[in-house]
Amino acid sequence: MNTLEGSPLLEHYNLLLATNRERHAWAVLQDVFECFGKEGLKEHAWYTLVMALGNDSAEMKGKDRSSMIHFYECCAALFSAAYLLQKNYEPANEDEGPEIIVGRAKGWQFEL
Repeated sequence: MNTLEGSPLLEHYNLLLATNRERHAWAVLQDVFECFGKEGLKEHAWYTLVMALGNDSAEMKGKDRSSMIHFYECCAALFSAAYLLQKNYEPANEDEGPEIIVGRAKGWQFEL
């Protein structure tokens, strides 16, 4: 079962995996941020981490918990960077509409 079945995100993701083309990566970013917004991804990753760390399973060692925290922090940085790139994205031709991903980034000078 795939929860993305029938969504544009799955189509763009499959195209990205098959072709490794930048326009499909931008389409994935656009789809994800339209779904979750700026903070939604970080919140979901955080809740997943909290649930995993709250698990008293003997199978999860301290090193595993530390790795999960590191993964969350990396994801938070990735989400922020990807959100900024996606928000600064400007279509090459305004008449192309939202389905066309080919474009260029707006100015690359910004504050993080």
